[in-house]
Amino acid sequence: AAIDRFGRDGYRATSVADIARDANVGGTVAYSYFPKKEALFLAAVDHDASGVIGEGFLSVVNDPELEDWQAQLIVTLIGAVERHPLARRLLAGLEPDVTARVLDIPALAEVRRVCADRLRSDQLTGEVRPDIDPVQIADGLVNIVLSVLMSAVQLGPAVAAERAPDVLAVIAAAIDPVAHPGA
Repeated sequence: AAIDRFGRDGYRATSVADIARDANVGGTVAYSYFPKKEALFLAAVDHDASGVIGEGFLSVVNDPELEDWQAQLIVTLIGAVERHPLARRLLAGLEPDVTARVLDIPALAEVRRVCADRLRSDQLTGEVRPDIDPVQIADGLVNIVLSVLMSAVQLGPAVAAERAPDVLAVIAAAIDPVAHPGA
């Protein structure tokens, strides 16, 4: 209920009583779990972002058979954001007081870890340059993907799709062993 209400109406226009009513519970029930409205909002943000990541990221990155996982990642995430109202609202810049907090959500820490693990694995098979730092590249990849998602939400998927080849070229140049022979 919190994800739907905050996603639709925003933090300032939503009350805990509104959410309780939507959830068909008493007006003070939420305070048994969350000390204040902000804590409920942040929990809703974390949960909705985790949904986007699980649906649009982990399914791609954890597929060892998928060779072009970086390109598929952007496509699946854009699709997933469409089904997650609060994450979409944040990426649209409609909650400026918490937009920067998105970088620190627990689910993104997991994304960085999984991505670094995939890069390490791809280094062992020769698909990724051996001289790069997987943790640093994973962090950069997450930041790039977030920027693409923000563009897709704010400017429309067509604009993001138009720019996607440039983004993918940057990513490939950073990790491709063919582009850096002898690395």
